[in-house]
Amino acid sequence: MKFAQAAIEYIVLVGVIMVFLIPVIHYSLNEANTSLKINQLENSVRRVAKAADAVYAIGAGASELITITLPYGIESTNISNNQILLKVSMFGAVSDVIYATRVNVTGTLPNLPGTYNIIVKALSNLTVEIKQK
Repeated sequence: MKFAQAAIEYIVLVGVIMVFLIPVIHYSLNEANTSLKINQLENSVRRVAKAADAVYAIGAGASELITITLPYGIESTNISNNQILLKVSMFGAVSDVIYATRVNVTGTLPNLPGTYNIIVKALSNLTVEIKQK
């Protein structure tokens, strides 16, 4: 009879531990996923902006091929004037990820998640064009 009582106590103990551990693990995974998404966005936008500044410094006709990874949740992109803007759905609302450039930029970036090759090219009219290859 004592063996059955010990087995039930272990089952109850494991159940209580799981009740506390499952929410902690779920929260940790959500935070890690959000952090990864934010880092991917910031790195991608920063990389495009730095490439735009670099090809502008070299002069008209210069181009650079860069690879960026965009996460899920991008609502829209806007590349104009001196900024690159991505509107992203996170935290239950739409947030902006903006990076300023030293040069006027034009073009488009994809809205869908994935890894893309982007061509950044300096034009003769003192602007930089950004487009998907």
